[in-house]
Formats: sequence, structure tokens, C-alpha cells
Amino acid sequence: MKKIIWKDFWQSIKHTKGQFLSIMGLMMIGAFALVGLFVTGPDMRDTGNHYAQELNTADLSVMCNYGFDKKDTEKIKQTKGLEEVEFGYMTDTVLKNTDESFRVFSKPKSVGKYEVRQGRLPKSKNEVALAEHYHNRYKIGQEASFTEKKNLLGSTLLKRKTFKVVGFVRSSQILSNVNLGQSNSGTGELKGYAVVLPSAFNHQVYTVANLRYHNLRNLDSYGKVYTARVSDHKKALQKTLKKDTEQRQKRIYASFNQVIKPKEQQLTNAKNKIADTKKQLLLAEQELDEQKNALAAQTSSATTPEAKMQLQQAQAELSAKAKVLQAKKQKALTASASAEKTIAKNELKLAKAKKQAKKLSAPSYSVYNRREVPGGEGNLVYTTVARVVEDLAKVFPIFLYFVAALVTFTTMNRFIDEERINSGTLKALGYSDNVVISKFVFYGFLSGTIGTIIGVYLGHTLMPQIVYHAYYKSLTIPPIEEHFYWQISLIALVLSWISSVLPAYLTAKAEFREKPAALLLPKPPAAGSKILLERIPFIWNHLSFTHKVTARNIFRYKKRMLMTIFGVCGAATLLFTGFAVKNSISNMNNRQFSGLIHYNMIVAQKSPISANDQATLDDKLEESNIKSELPIYYESMSKTAGKSGDTQDITLIAPKSDHKLDQYLYLNDRRSKKKITLTNDGVVISERLASLLNVNKGDYMTLTDKDNHRRRMKIANITEMYMGHFVLMNSNQYKKIFAKKYSTNAHLVNLKNSSNKNTKKVAAEFMKLNGVAGVVQNTAISQELDVVVQSLNMIMVVLIIVAGLLAIVILYNLTNINIAERIRELSTIKVLGFYNNEVTMYIYRETILLTGIGILVGYLTGDLLYRYILYVVPPDNVMFNPALSASSFLWPLGVIGLITIILGFIVNKKLRDLDMLEALKSVD
Repeated sequence: MKKIIWKDFWQSIKHTKGQFLSIMGLMMIGAFALVGLFVTGPDMRDTGNHYAQELNTADLSVMCNYGFDKKDTEKIKQTKGLEEVEFGYMTDTVLKNTDESFRVFSKPKSVGKYEVRQGRLPKSKNEVALAEHYHNRYKIGQEASFTEKKNLLGSTLLKRKTFKVVGFVRSSQILSNVNLGQSNSGTGELKGYAVVLPSAFNHQVYTVANLRYHNLRNLDSYGKVYTARVSDHKKALQKTLKKDTEQRQKRIYASFNQVIKPKEQQLTNAKNKIADTKKQLLLAEQELDEQKNALAAQTSSATTPEAKMQLQQAQAELSAKAKVLQAKKQKALTASASAEKTIAKNELKLAKAKKQAKKLSAPSYSVYNRREVPGGEGNLVYTTVARVVEDLAKVFPIFLYFVAALVTFTTMNRFIDEERINSGTLKALGYSDNVVISKFVFYGFLSGTIGTIIGVYLGHTLMPQIVYHAYYKSLTIPPIEEHFYWQISLIALVLSWISSVLPAYLTAKAEFREKPAALLLPKPPAAGSKILLERIPFIWNHLSFTHKVTARNIFRYKKRMLMTIFGVCGAATLLFTGFAVKNSISNMNNRQFSGLIHYNMIVAQKSPISANDQATLDDKLEESNIKSELPIYYESMSKTAGKSGDTQDITLIAPKSDHKLDQYLYLNDRRSKKKITLTNDGVVISERLASLLNVNKGDYMTLTDKDNHRRRMKIANITEMYMGHFVLMNSNQYKKIFAKKYSTNAHLVNLKNSSNKNTKKVAAEFMKLNGVAGVVQNTAISQELDVVVQSLNMIMVVLIIVAGLLAIVILYNLTNINIAERIRELSTIKVLGFYNNEVTMYIYRETILLTGIGILVGYLTGDLLYRYILYVVPPDNVMFNPALSASSFLWPLGVIGLITIILGFIVNKKLRDLDMLEALKSVD
């Protein structure tokens, strides 16, 4: 008996291969999207966590603008919960014969180690290991030379300029080789890094401290627990260090004086030595004069030839002695003149240094987590990509599974209808309902499980690799680890069983309540009824016969109508969302740097700046390659916000005069397109910052300035901006908010030639000036975003392909079901003389109409899904462009339309080859 059931089961699969494969395909697509998106994020996190553990990456890094003295290091060592701390040195240099900025680090003992990719780490003070992405430009054994700006006292942090290359490494903190962050040398953008021994630095004060904590070990560094704990440690450390600011300032002046006094003493000693030399020469001259006078007296009284001869000899000796003394005097005077000139020059330098020292800003301690540390942009990008994938996983697969389940339900329903007579026969032969039902349950189970297993496998292997290949060239992270996640795999299986097994069981159970005699007869067709259109004569009477049939049949088969609309709607929703997101992220760069930001760079000047340095900078700004410039007050402010509680960098710009601001920054309301001007009513902030802080026009916000003072400001307007956070105010608002006199400290610069190559060249020229503190180019954040855009683009392409496959399966499946259910009806009209194309359109017109309705509904649901993604997915410092383009509507229409047309030809061929006699046979 069992053999007969199994034989019947396999025969059923053989006769319904299309339906079996369609269920399998639907479950495979659903499982692939679900598992792939759910496992890629954790795989990325595990890869990042293991890499950080391997290199013992710091949890927090501390930096001070004046470095750490002995008391600072003692205080940091006493930090509560500290597992280990390591102090080191770093300085920004320029690679010789280039404009490329290089950050040179001291080799760590334990915390924040480097991964050696080739060669080894330095072992002597004349050796260096370079960033891996420089392995094509340097070979092991070659020399690399760096130039470094001198500090206030005219010295550099590095003892030597030239080092022997012994290896190539990857950093535990700088994970990007595209955007390594800002630098105070070269072009203003960091291009590489190097590692030398601590002994290669002039040991004055440490410049960086790397800390690791006990309660952060073995935690997911991308998880909420780690994020919350590291945030608490950061706040506690900031509070501790802030208390010592005043005392540290006094110690800085004291240590400065300790350096200055010996130099002053050296100059005093040099001046005293010159004075002593002059005094000795004067005494020698006086003595010589006395000897001359005495000799002259003796000559007048000499009478004998012998006495005269002796006096002549003495006079000759005295003349020779005078000549030597005169030469000695001349040499001493020349030497003293040069020494006095050098002394005067050094005295001027010391006076200048003392004057600048009095104007030095207060010490500022900065505490950074892994994403905030200078050069940590790569870590931020990596975290962002992982979160983007995880956020997409929360919505895309769920929607996709819902659509797949609906279509699977219809498919199983049709399969059971086709097997009605066969099932009635088995029941008449004495097989129980449970035995017959189990056939359909196992059919759904087998097709769903096979499809899901394939989807689970592809999700675990293919999707992580797709995402990895979107970012691997830009980030120095090891190849993505692939782990098996049984929880999500089990969920995928359960969802597939709910989608394929449950409908089979419920439909079969309801169907087989009938007696065997009823089951042996074909299922009666759905009864027709008067539809709404028939009650509107004005419309109904103007319809052709075929159009009336189409209208009645659509409402006659309501379940199939809804399944087609929902199925197409689901595919259209995913396609619309995919193309809309793709279009949104593709247009950001263009809109930001063509429509909104027009300046090429911000040139920030040193504070204080001497009159000579200011004049040199002004001359540079008037050169022929500079198109225009606008004096502004510029400052990088901060605010803790976002999902991870990271410190957000906020660019403050306060122009001296805002009547030319449009040439550099165009401010407007994104929705109304109205131009925004700077007023005395408050500040203008960028839209992403407003959404991140959840503030609106008229609200107040508090930001932290460079001196760690909190500044409260009213929001007058919100401007369109897609990358970075901006706050703009006029000079009056600056005076009010900062409670001090307004003065400019930077310039917005427009170049005549704004190509990347020329921009970097001009930036490097500005950076070489003594009066320039830094240059900020627009390319930095754009490069950072490119990695996220590439990854998201790749994911959206995959989801678009998945949505396209879903559309193919859905339309093919539902069309086949439609034909199978109405085969007798189609054969009848064919016998009545309808042409082949008319027969095809008789049934396919319904599919076209329902597909059109499904696409329109898909636009509405797609827009909702798109808005959700715009809200959830973007990084903290980026806003996706919410504007919808025509392509977002045309692509889904084109893809589904093309699939519908191709299926139309397949249906036409199928109906042309239809065996009418076979189809019209009745079961007696």
C-alpha cells in the first residue's frame, strides 16, 4: 500500500514539475534574502572583533594638544577599571619629494599592535615599516625620508629624517586606505602611516595614550553592551582629565620656561664671552701702547751703538706683536659681529616664542573610541556597512517572504485541485484522509525544504562575499569570516514550512471533507455574478464583448485576482525600493558638491598668527589661480548623538559678510526650495543634524566648542545638506553665542581649476605656509561615503535581481494556474472560431490588467518601504537624497512589463499547441 502512495507521489511531482520548481524557487529566494542579509552583518562583526582582538586594539585613545606630562600619565594609569594602558608618540610628516602626508607612530609593546604583511617591524632607531598600500612604491631595503614642521621652539619630534624600510603593515586603528582622515601636513589629507621605534622620537612628552578595560573583554565591539560601557568609560575619563586643565596649563608654562631659560642663559653666556674677548683685546692694546711709549723714551736717551741696536730690535719685535694683535683684533671683531647677529636673531625668536606662549590656548584633552580616533574613518565605515546590512535584514526578507507565501498558497491550492480526482480515487480505495493529506503535506514540505536549504547555503556563502567584495579594496580588514547560524536557518525552514506545508494541510483538509463520489467529479467552476460595472450602463455598454468577459472573469476569480495583484505588488515594491535607494545614493555626491557646496577648500590659519605670516597668507590668497575667497570664522564643534552614541564632528561657519555666501554655500529648504539667509534670529543647521538631534525650527540645541565649553543656540532654519554636519551663523549670532568679539580665522576658497589634482596641489602649497593650521578639502567625506555607497549599491543590485526573479516566478506561476483552471473554457472559445492571438488575449488581458494594478499598488507600498529605509539605513553623518526620480518608477514598470510580454509569447505558444479534444473530455 505504501509503495502505491509513494509511486503516486512521485508521479504527481513528475506531472507538476513547474509548480514544484516554482515553490522551490520562491522558498529559495526568500531564504537567500533572509539568511544572507541576517548573517552578513554578524559575519562582518566577527571578522572585525577577531581582528581587533588579534591586534589588541585600544578601546579608548586619549590625545592632548600639548601631549602628556608625568602627572597626566599617572592620572591616566589610575583610571578605574583599566586593564592596560600604553603611551606612545605620533607626528604628522610629509613624504620627501611629495605632498603626501604621513603619520609616524612609535612601535607599541602591547596595545594597538600592527599586522605585518611583508617583512618585519623596526628593531633599530633607523628602521621604519610603512603602510601596506605603499608596497608598490617602496621595496624592503630602500630608504624613506620624511620632512616635519618645527614646533614653537624650532625643534621636531623625530630625531632623524631618513629611515630604512624593513616591512609593510596594517594598523589596528586606521582601517581605510582611501580616507585616512585629516592631517596638519602635506595636502591636509592623511595618505599613509609609518611605524618607528620610540627611540626615534625626541623624548619630551607622550602624544597619545591607548587604553583597554577589563569589562570590555570578549564583548561584541559593535554591540549595544560594549557601546554603552565604552561610552561610560569615555565620560568618566573626560571628567577626570578636565579637572586638571588649569594645573596642566601652569605646568606647560613652567616647562616652557624650563626650556627657555637655558636658551636665554646660553645667549647671555655668548654675549658675556664676546664682551670678555673685547675686554682682553682692549687690555692687550693698552699694554702694547705702554710698551711703545716706554720704548720711545728709551730710544731718545740711548747714546751707544749697542743700545741703539737693541732698541731697534725691540722696536721690530713690538711692531710684529702689534701686527699680530691687530689681526687677532680684526678676526675677533668679525667673529663677534657674526655671533652678535646670531644672538640677536635667536633673541628675536625667543621673544616671539615667549609672546606666542602667552597666547597659547588652554590644554584640551580628547578621548576617542575606535570610530572617533583620528584616522578611524575606516572603522566608522566598516561599522556603518555592517549596520546597513542588518537594518535591511529587518524589512526586506519579511516582505519578500510574505509575497512568496501568498503565491505558494495559491500554487498549493491549484495542485490540490488538479489532484482532486486522483485523491478521490485513493479515498474510494480505502485510504484514510490523513494518508491522502500527507501526500500534499510532504509535497509542500519537500519543495519548500529543498528550496530553503539551497537558499540557506547561498545566503551563508554568496551574500557575505558579495558585500565583502564591495568594500575589501578600500578597507584593510581581513577576508570576511563565514559562520553557520543555525537560528536563522531554522527560522528560514519554519517560515518555508508555514508558507508551503501549512497551506497544503489546510487546503487539503477542507477539500477532502467531501465524499469520494464528489471528489471523483471535477470541481465546479466559480459561479458568475453581476459585477459593479454592469450597474453603470454608461461604461458597460461601451465595452466590447471580450472586455466585458475580462471584467467579469476578474471578479469571478477573486482569489486569483488578489493573488496576482499582491504578487506583482510585492515584486514591484522591492524593485521600486531597490531602484529608488540606488538612485538616491547615486545622486547625493552630485547634489552636494554641484548644487549646494561650491567652495573647494577651507584654509584655516594658526592662532595666534604673526603679522608677517598673515601678510604671506593674504598674498597667497590673491594669486592668479585663486578664483575667490571669503573670510570666515571656522571651528569644528562636537555633539554626542546617533545610534552608537559617537561624537559627531560639526563644522561651524560664520562668514564675515554673508552677501557673497551663495558663491560658496547655497542654503535652501529642501522641501520648499526657498533660499535661506543668515539672520539674527538664530543659526542654520544641516538637515541630517536636525534629524539626528530631533530638533526643529525654533528649538534650541547645545554643542561643545574646541575649548570644551557648551554653547547653546537657537535654530532659525534647516538647510538641505547630504554629507557632514553644518552650523552656520552670522557675526552677530557668533558674538551672542560665544560672548566674545568676532574675528575671522579661515577662508572659503574657490579655485579657477577645481580638478582633484590641482586642488591637492594648491592645498599642499597652503599647508607649507607658517600661518596655516590646516586645509579641509571636500573630497574626504566624499571618499568615506563612497565605500558605503558601493556596498549598499551592491546589496541593492542583489535585491533588485532577487525581486526580478520573484516577479518571473510569480507571473509564470499565476499565469500557468490561470490557464490550467480555465483550460476547458479556452478550448471552447477556440472551437468556436477564435483566432490564436484572440484566445491568448482572452485570458492574458486579465493578467496585463491585474499586473498594471499590482505595479500601481507596488509604487505606493514601495514608497513606504523606501521612506523607512531612508530613516533607518543612512550613517549618522549622511542623509540619503529622498527625491524620487522618474527612473524609480520606470524601471519596475519596464522589468515587470518585459517579463509580462515574454510570458505572453510563452502563453500564446502553449495555447496554440493546445489539444482541444483532450481538454474538452468530460468525466462521467
